[in-house]
Amino acid sequence: MNGERLGVVLADGPALRVLDLRAAAEARDPSQALVSMNALMDAGASGLQHAYVAIEWAQREGEAAWFRAESEVDWRVPLEVRTCIAGGRNFGSHLEESLAYWKERGVQAHTEIPMGFVKLANSMVPTRSIVQRPPETRWFDYDIEAVAVIGWPVERVSEKDALSTVFGYTILNDLSARELQRKEMQNQSILLGKNFPGLGPLGPWIVTADEIPDPSVMEVELSVNGEVRQHASCADLIFTFPAMIAHWSCTGLARGDLVTTGSPEGVAISRKPDPEPFFLQPGDTVRTTVDRIGTLETVFSSRSAFCTALKAVRDASAWAGCAFCSLASSAWARRAAMRSRSTSDSRRRSCAK
Repeated sequence: MNGERLGVVLADGPALRVLDLRAAAEARDPSQALVSMNALMDAGASGLQHAYVAIEWAQREGEAAWFRAESEVDWRVPLEVRTCIAGGRNFGSHLEESLAYWKERGVQAHTEIPMGFVKLANSMVPTRSIVQRPPETRWFDYDIEAVAVIGWPVERVSEKDALSTVFGYTILNDLSARELQRKEMQNQSILLGKNFPGLGPLGPWIVTADEIPDPSVMEVELSVNGEVRQHASCADLIFTFPAMIAHWSCTGLARGDLVTTGSPEGVAISRKPDPEPFFLQPGDTVRTTVDRIGTLETVFSSRSAFCTALKAVRDASAWAGCAFCSLASSAWARRAAMRSRSTSDSRRRSCAK
């Protein structure tokens, strides 16, 4: 991504700071420079090892200019997205709440295979973005999802081997224009209702897979203005990460493709007796948290504020990141805790700026 710099998120007591990993790697050994998240993923295990060494060296020998408080970083989405296959109705409780509407209309559904749809890359925005409600909808809704980031091309992988294809994990808030989504689903499709610009907040970073060997233990939680609306464990998935990756690998997955869990119960559209007070409004702040990864934050605003903020995001210069992150021009991928193979016990995360 133009202007991307690879970064890593580091624990600094109760706070977080970000290391410009690209600058550190270039200073230590220009031949081993880590330019972007894509380059890091392409380098495989050797690339991660170079990153670990550069991080340890930077913490001992590095310049102050290479470090920045996480709160001061301009973020990008953590990687250049090609394809995002978003799961649907994959938590048992959400399946029941979402099917209630359709059962009343005589529509039958099954769970023989995973359900999914595509989130377009141009819907993706980084953490702390300001997102506008599309003028075509009043029913503006949220969905928290944990996301597997595919590490290299794979086709028809088995469930047994599926997790070996994962580079890391991140977070998606699958925002939805529900009126349009329902009209599309009546015609057996989903596209526009999920894909207006800004309807895919993604990040804040990528935690590498070795930090989360069993993704089923992850818990997801979404809050609106501090009120918890969704909370669930990935142990409650109908189709596990290995099952989803194996199924969708029949399409031919590429490096950097995303496979999401789907969302748990608690979405606004299914609230009883009246969902209206639960839909997102200008001024709302949504925090989507997955333990072992972090928190993705999104603010909702009017069109004028959205356009100003979008221009600022596009014009920013940032870094990229493990809680790797991409920085700005602003994308870091986070490696929620990048631990070196040394005796250091500090937790390291990589990101893109």
